[in-house]
Amino acid sequence: MPRHICHLAKAFDGIADVTVVSDINLGGYDALTELGTRHIALNGLSSRLSLGHMWRGWRGFLGFLRGSQAALTWIHPRFPSLMGRMALALRLWRPDGATAFTIHGLPFGKGHKPYASFLSLTLEKALLRACPPTNIIFLSQDMADRAREMIGARRLARHGIHVLPNCSDLGELPPFARPKDPTLVMTGRAGRQKNYACAVQLMNHLPEDTSLMLCGTGTDTAEFQAEIAGLVSADARARIYCVGPVQDVRPLLRAADAYLLTSRYEGTPIGTLEAFEAGLPIILADFEGADALVARHPLGIKFDSSDLEAAGKQIAEFLHNARSADRSLRQQIRTVWQREWSPGVFDERARTLLHRLLEG
Repeated sequence: MPRHICHLAKAFDGIADVTVVSDINLGGYDALTELGTRHIALNGLSSRLSLGHMWRGWRGFLGFLRGSQAALTWIHPRFPSLMGRMALALRLWRPDGATAFTIHGLPFGKGHKPYASFLSLTLEKALLRACPPTNIIFLSQDMADRAREMIGARRLARHGIHVLPNCSDLGELPPFARPKDPTLVMTGRAGRQKNYACAVQLMNHLPEDTSLMLCGTGTDTAEFQAEIAGLVSADARARIYCVGPVQDVRPLLRAADAYLLTSRYEGTPIGTLEAFEAGLPIILADFEGADALVARHPLGIKFDSSDLEAAGKQIAEFLHNARSADRSLRQQIRTVWQREWSPGVFDERARTLLHRLLEG
């Protein structure tokens, strides 16, 4: 999410006076310094199950909102989005300017824990009914359609509904170096959403020459590695490389045969868009939204995460085809990225949406 916000700040550079408010910066907002964008850190804006943390976030964020005279307040992260809409519903915040909330992933539906999904859906319905008209922005038309189906078209009709797809911006890519043996790469923070257990267990069903690189915060910890060790054979474990967080993912993407994502749920995963940008074939679990990504990809598949034996056979055949594909395939994949999710396309869409939001 910080990357999406930084992409917006870059798109609006020179046409709007932008202030970004976030929790304490852990590196995700460093690009704002290069842009010269004003950045305010407020403790308590991250999602954490701590009453003290949430109270600090509520007080600090509400105080900022009530003192702001912005022409547009555009809120992204889940917890601040809930706080902002709650403040609007309770009339504790009465902004003079426009308001907008980007939904980066539906907090209900397939992949979520049933009780959490029910509570989130109930809360969303209540807030959309109680809030004065605002703007709701989704990352894809598919996500907007699913929200309309689950929340109800009448509830959403009171608000402005928009779609602004994500983008990726890896920059100049190193030369592609085909690995000696079939190699998969997966990126993302360790946790329930990414479902690394599924990725690791897939290795029990893939040929013995297949390797898997896991890149992301938490994947290099002793706790994570102890957890996955109990899920695979010793031979398969030796072919799993826990890289951890990396400053530059480009060399890893360009040294793999395909990108793997085993998530339970997603919005529009930037890691997958980066795979498009790097020219990589993609292998996605059957989360909601995966179909739309695979349909756009020249060489992509979706697998059933409930049947890993069958998935292993499917992925093994897919890797064979990917490794024997013509080199022009990578440029074909990048052409899709250029058309759909490149920075230039994103900037144009974001500026168009900005003008629409400001015009009301």
